[in-house]
Amino acid sequence: MTDDNASTYHLLRRLQEQNESDAPVDIAQKAARTFTLQPENQPEPGQGYVNVSVYPQDPFVSEPAIRQMTASYINPGLVNARFQLRDLLAAAAQPDEQGNYLFWPGQPQFDQVNSFYYATFTLRMYERYAGRVLPWSFQKPHLLIDPHAGVGGNAYYSELDELLGFNGFQDGTDLIQSSQSADIVSHETAHAILDGMRDFYNESFGLGSNAFHESFGDMTAVLVALHDDSLTKRLLEWTKGDLRIDNFIASLAEQVTNRLQYRGEPLSGRTVYLRNALNKFTDISFDQLPPSSREPELELSREKHNYSRLFTGAFYDILAAIYEQHRHVPADRIAIHASRDVVGHLLTMAIELGPVCELTFADMARAFLAADHLLHGGKYTEILIEVFDRRLILPTAAARDFCASLLALPNLRAPVEINSPNAATVYFVDQVMPALNLSADETFTPLAAYRNANGQVFMTYASTRRVNLIGDQYLSYNGSHIDVFGGLSLAFDAMGRLRSLCLRPVNDEDVRQIEILTADLIQRGQVAPLSAETVLNVSPTPAAFDVSQNFDLDLLLKNPIMIDKLPAYVSDFLGYLMAWVSRHIKR
Repeated sequence: MTDDNASTYHLLRRLQEQNESDAPVDIAQKAARTFTLQPENQPEPGQGYVNVSVYPQDPFVSEPAIRQMTASYINPGLVNARFQLRDLLAAAAQPDEQGNYLFWPGQPQFDQVNSFYYATFTLRMYERYAGRVLPWSFQKPHLLIDPHAGVGGNAYYSELDELLGFNGFQDGTDLIQSSQSADIVSHETAHAILDGMRDFYNESFGLGSNAFHESFGDMTAVLVALHDDSLTKRLLEWTKGDLRIDNFIASLAEQVTNRLQYRGEPLSGRTVYLRNALNKFTDISFDQLPPSSREPELELSREKHNYSRLFTGAFYDILAAIYEQHRHVPADRIAIHASRDVVGHLLTMAIELGPVCELTFADMARAFLAADHLLHGGKYTEILIEVFDRRLILPTAAARDFCASLLALPNLRAPVEINSPNAATVYFVDQVMPALNLSADETFTPLAAYRNANGQVFMTYASTRRVNLIGDQYLSYNGSHIDVFGGLSLAFDAMGRLRSLCLRPVNDEDVRQIEILTADLIQRGQVAPLSAETVLNVSPTPAAFDVSQNFDLDLLLKNPIMIDKLPAYVSDFLGYLMAWVSRHIKR
């Protein structure tokens, strides 16, 4: 990695971490906790339960219901090992004499408990699928939850503030709170979970990584809903066991999106976006995708929420097909539970096996095939191939070639121990480069090495490519640059045998698309100088910042906050950015 690339790499990592220390943080310091091959256990299940009142899925779908929550997962004031309530508008929920948290819609404590319950449920679901404790992308143990973050029909995940924020709006006499929707809470929590697993995705200027982030949120909402027995029962009664009939599980965030449509508010740029997992979209070439769509329900565009529906639809097709294969079991309810867990495991493993940053949906289709190979010995490969081919995501021939490559991997063995980035680098140079015939000119930076509860070992490395923005289409940013990330993912079974590798550097087509997308952002006024006025007062919040007006860096940085509008009380984001960049340059 060149000195310039290394500088930008460190800058991106530091911009993602709200650290009060005056000393710059090296990536090795940030990642050191992720370099251990000690067997990892899933979180302790805990003992005892308390009752909580929540809205299963969405207020539009159901009345409030009582659910049980592991007692150690919810403590007075709403805090546990991974989440903590932060509500500036209302006192924190406290348990009754029996230890239960039973509130009613209209009480702010209901919104607190509902968002806390579903955020915790979502994380625990994925940790069960992953067989390990999943990290946040920041060092602190708690992700904050604010169920009354602001006004609007939206919600967001902010890595910089280590926060899930849920907004609300008045619709006539009704107050609509996004924190009351399990769909929305699980979607936003999924952003935080994916950011911990693949924290370059939300820093990418590319369409694939950003659209997959949104798709992951929607796929998560479907999985969480299918864990609720009352919803599953209603689903099967509604569809008579045919999951390909339009249903409330496949439709996401009904109340908020329906109310916004009724009010005539545009939805296309919102995190909470009207999407239906049961769709018929097929992929088209990037050049055929319009920058935005006037009929988003009917066509795909380059807008990430819109384009995400393609992969979400494929995921739902896979779920339905696996369910149909499982319907020979005594009850449809058992079949749907089994199918839900199959696709949940496939999705989680696909992320662990997939690209480090830049990706296409074809890359994620291959990752699903690799996950099935590792988890099930190819049991669901034909379903995956058929769905991805029909969706025009990955042709059958390419899928079969990839499956064949999984049976002819290099003879690379997992290291016995990795306890630091330096050790991961030594292993890469001594073992990985010869096995994969990598050139010494290709530089990879270690990101993580870990072992799950099943003894499987995963290792990731990042590579960097600079994209120079040259041309009149970049307006005043002509001559600036951005850095784009690719990398290598390795997976080994419990015997130490290599079972999957994903070598996915940044390619020329990635660069071409990123150049087009960045020019689109600039021409739409979504890139702004790094200043107090643009950071805090511009609406919508800029998609990227230019630091050249303050510092000697012709660099554009992606805004990593998945948000439409910053809440009024957000921490001193500008001061934080400028102070650190200043220290960084002085080095």
